[in-house]
Amino acid sequence: MSKKEKKVKEKKEKVTTPEKEAQKSLIIKCVSAILCVVIVCISLNSAFGKIAEAVKASESVLPVAGVVSGGSVSADNDATTDDTVPSDDTVAGDDTATDVPADDTATPDATEPAGDTGATQAPAGNTDSSASKAPQTKAEVVAYFNTAVNKVKTNAKAVEQKSVTNYLASATTITSGIKSIYNMLGGDDWLDKMLKDNSQGAATYTGADIKAKFPVEGESYASKLTANDVSSATCTEKNGVYTIKVTTVADGKSSTVKHGEGHAPKAFNVILPGVVNDNIPGIATSLVGTASMNYPASTATITVDAKTGNVLTAEYDLKWTINFDKMGIILPFGTKSIYTIKW
Repeated sequence: MSKKEKKVKEKKEKVTTPEKEAQKSLIIKCVSAILCVVIVCISLNSAFGKIAEAVKASESVLPVAGVVSGGSVSADNDATTDDTVPSDDTVAGDDTATDVPADDTATPDATEPAGDTGATQAPAGNTDSSASKAPQTKAEVVAYFNTAVNKVKTNAKAVEQKSVTNYLASATTITSGIKSIYNMLGGDDWLDKMLKDNSQGAATYTGADIKAKFPVEGESYASKLTANDVSSATCTEKNGVYTIKVTTVADGKSSTVKHGEGHAPKAFNVILPGVVNDNIPGIATSLVGTASMNYPASTATITVDAKTGNVLTAEYDLKWTINFDKMGIILPFGTKSIYTIKW
């Protein structure tokens, strides 16, 4: 291989996708804020100056954006606090969740889960005969979910993003030595506001942008979930529309997990530990160590036209937690996004 060819190859490998740039912007803003607290508390003024310069230099070339992942809340909605961070490295939950009973057939009066499920039915064309029978068992629901959302990547004309909102999912764990400074800055309310300020509004994706933005970002698939990856999977029907909700088994801490591995990374736009660690300034890493990620139980809810099998709306509520074990810092974040699909 010639020197010219090597340079071209290296250049291609360094190209970052839009979603990675968005992740980088959010991570630098939020994590660096916590790191600044750490540095102030231990009086490393010179180190603080170096980190501030690194953050400023990085943000000068980054878009101000949030992370693409699931939900429908506005920037001023309160964060939910029903998920807890696993206490060890073991994956929480198991695959023993009870299947939807075979005789529990959906009726026109079935109650839909909360969310934007009232979208207009898709055109009658492109009928999928296999979509006429509602899935019932957990395995059937998961398989149906996979087929429906994967078709978005290949067949949808457009994906309309309604909102992507980042929020603090539950109380942070901050080392006692820096807790007072953190609280003086505003504590969890301050961090939650910062997350919401780095959220996204409406956008429309077509063509290659659907692959790049719609979960799983940058992948040709939208879901590789199996029955063992979810703790529950339900399907209800109303007025010819299925509402399918799947809840993933919680993922334990990892510093190496990638798309398509574990549970949530198979169907959500997760923040990967590699992305976090790649964007922490070196001087800060010496203080807090490297980050590991865990993904508490997360939910994806879609509405599907029963005749065509076309997804009408998709709502994701991802939980993602950054752990800096060296400093005993746990940052439990969440991202909610909602999409409408056009066929």
